[in-house]
Amino acid sequence: MNKVLVEVYVPSANLTYDAYIPLESKISEVAELLASAISDLADNKYRKGREVILCDFSTGKEYDKNAHVFEENIDNGCKIMII
Repeated sequence: MNKVLVEVYVPSANLTYDAYIPLESKISEVAELLASAISDLADNKYRKGREVILCDFSTGKEYDKNAHVFEENIDNGCKIMII
């Protein structure tokens, strides 16, 4: 399984994490897994909501939750935001 290393920024908690995400997974699956992991690690600074959104950090563009990671051009070193 091919994975990429990304930087995940959580604006609501002002936290940043590094994470490996699989290229073949859907954005919606990755968003749920990241939200759960961050919720566990953030010492109550972040709570996973009903809908989790992943965005490009620099442009603010929301990733298509039905697309695969590789289809959204997410590569090693990308900065993404979870809302």
